[in-house]
Amino acid sequence: MTELADEPTVRGPGRPRDASRDRAILAAALQILQEEGYRGLTIDGVAARAGVGRPTIYRRWPSKPALVVAALVEAAELALPVRDTGSLRGDLIAVQRRQVALMNSPESRRVTAGLVADLAADPELAERYVSQYLAPRRALVWQVLQRGIDRGELDPDADLAFVYDLLMGPLFMRGVVWGQPLSRDAAEKTADVILAAFGAKAKRA
Repeated sequence: MTELADEPTVRGPGRPRDASRDRAILAAALQILQEEGYRGLTIDGVAARAGVGRPTIYRRWPSKPALVVAALVEAAELALPVRDTGSLRGDLIAVQRRQVALMNSPESRRVTAGLVADLAADPELAERYVSQYLAPRRALVWQVLQRGIDRGELDPDADLAFVYDLLMGPLFMRGVVWGQPLSRDAAEKTADVILAAFGAKAKRA
């Protein structure tokens, strides 16, 4: 195979993309990521495991970072529970329980821990991880927080970015940095901390 064949290919008109190949490639990428980490993942390795050629992968994802982030988004089920439970506390607990489940998954925890150093070393990976994985998840949580403001349950002046960091920070520290399992009530505890700090203040008479 020539070097030219290894370069990202611009997809032209032709047959529709095979969704089953997409799933096979993403599954292979995630498996290798869990087993060998980002640095150990290669396009050749993914292609071999998925049973496709390198050009097939490059027609879908132009680079290794693009493929890895797509696999993470697929595996994490990007949509968080943002349904209206009737209260901000209920909404936050639903979100946090999903986050706890992800942090308690050994595979998810291992991948997240391994990516921390790689994000600093690979600017494209960092940009894609933030814009395609982290930012959409944060936006969904902001919807929940904004609903709390609209209901009068959350201080309208609350810094939503900071509130989000406070929700995620304790889970990340305990689950990834310390490598300890999160208890189910971690969802309730983090939600209650937010309400205690940023809940709408009772109006003074």
